[in-house]
Amino acid sequence: MDLEDLRALMSMIKAKLMNRPIALCDIGDADGLTSAALFLMKYPNGLVVFAPPSKVQRGWLYRLIEWDFVADLPCPGKAVIRADHHRTNKPCAKFEYYDPEAPCSAYMAAKGLNLNDLKAQDLVKVAIETDTANIVSREAEEIDMAARFSSYSEKIRLAKALAQGGLMALNEPWVKTIVERGYRAKELMLKIADQLPIDNVVNVYFSERVGSLSYRQLTIELQKRGAGMVNILVKLGSRTFRYYCGADKSRFDCTRIASALGGGGHPYAAGAQYKAPLLKPRQGLELFIKVLKDKLNMDKLSLVEVLNDTNGVSIRRLQV
Repeated sequence: MDLEDLRALMSMIKAKLMNRPIALCDIGDADGLTSAALFLMKYPNGLVVFAPPSKVQRGWLYRLIEWDFVADLPCPGKAVIRADHHRTNKPCAKFEYYDPEAPCSAYMAAKGLNLNDLKAQDLVKVAIETDTANIVSREAEEIDMAARFSSYSEKIRLAKALAQGGLMALNEPWVKTIVERGYRAKELMLKIADQLPIDNVVNVYFSERVGSLSYRQLTIELQKRGAGMVNILVKLGSRTFRYYCGADKSRFDCTRIASALGGGGHPYAAGAQYKAPLLKPRQGLELFIKVLKDKLNMDKLSLVEVLNDTNGVSIRRLQV
């Protein structure tokens, strides 16, 4: 049991002992954060647990209880209300607010929780901007930064602050500190993007951690620069790998690759996390290459590896 699981277990026990409503929301982005804030608007005494899709999809722990509210995640087993828009997530709740054509899960969460005041509408609006990769407002950009670059405890505090004050919470000094952290990480992301070749399909492998980076932001940036599809594999540990995809859905479908790696998402944005065999960690990268070749119908791929070096980062081009 890791730290994420322990946090979840303690929150689950606390909620049940105190008879408080409990929510499970995606840990990774603004859609999950704003959905959590909407839940706390409806239930100010509620408890929120954040988790990644891979944990919920495969972890037995999240199946121990019936969740009062689940948003932006696969089915944990039992739930009263679930708000989602991912085509790859199967329904499970007593009351499903699910629409694969919806712009974000927060949009469905507001419906499921029957919230339509101005504060809730503002949160849904920024969630739509962030989840459709069409950020046009300062508030949406700052919420996106706060969601991506906050610690777990900061995410809990952010959800509570947004529930109480709406977007006015962005004026809090401690929130501004998190947002500034995100802007510094964005500078690093742009430096990496400047070094990567732009092709119709861009495949990138991070064989080691490179600072604090939002890989989803990198897929969006490379698409803005002309890539039709961006596939990023990040080595998180000796055997653990995380896949990120962004694509022009009129030409590509990210879910075909993400699903083959055990994940899911949308045609335009998807991801997965998986482990290589214990004695064959190299197979983590080999699986990524094999799935790309199979799903893209290509015999050979151009792959760019990103590495740390004394001057920041460097790249190495590979033919595989």
